[in-house]
Amino acid sequence: MGFEVYADILMEEVSLRNMKYILVFMLILFSQSSFGERRMSSGALKKLSGLLYGGFSFTNHKSEGAGSLTGQTGLAFGFGVDYKIMSQISLGLDMLYTQKSYQNKTPTSVMQYDLSYLEFPIYVKWSPFREFQLKAGPYLAGMMVSANQQVSGVDSAIKGNFANDFGVSLGGWLGFWANPQLAVGVDLRYDIGFANIQNVAEPSSAIKTRTFTSTLALVFGLK
Repeated sequence: MGFEVYADILMEEVSLRNMKYILVFMLILFSQSSFGERRMSSGALKKLSGLLYGGFSFTNHKSEGAGSLTGQTGLAFGFGVDYKIMSQISLGLDMLYTQKSYQNKTPTSVMQYDLSYLEFPIYVKWSPFREFQLKAGPYLAGMMVSANQQVSGVDSAIKGNFANDFGVSLGGWLGFWANPQLAVGVDLRYDIGFANIQNVAEPSSAIKTRTFTSTLALVFGLK
């Protein structure tokens, strides 16, 4: 009788040990399955994405001996592409139409300058998580699209008085994903121009662009 009791106890211990092994195996299998689902989900994300921008710009140009400049609000819109090269790093190229208008005030008059540029920023982007992104890079061409001057209600086209621009752009994006292939967010960027945008042979003053842009940005997967 004692041997049978001992055998039953031994069998119970073996069964409990086996149950522990089974539970550990099930936990490992579940964790591997979850990791595989996350990897498949992340792999389903598109490497190449398209972006659409639309919003406003605010200009506060840096003046070096060019008088007192007052910033103006304008429009900003365009599109871009984004290519993911690592899990959190991507490269982006945008084409953005931006108005960079300002006023020049003198003791006797106020001159309004309405400037429009077509810019091509190239960004290195870092996304610590999908809903947030930081970016930085040069805008290689700030092509002058149009320039108008208004003094005492009289408009004049003065595109020849201004030059193209170039500089550095810093910014970020914050939004949410409506589905795995479509995101909506706010794109913020600050452009720091290096060039004197005044087109004069021997400049005695300089105006360098400083523009803050806030746009609604749509991100959608391409391939």
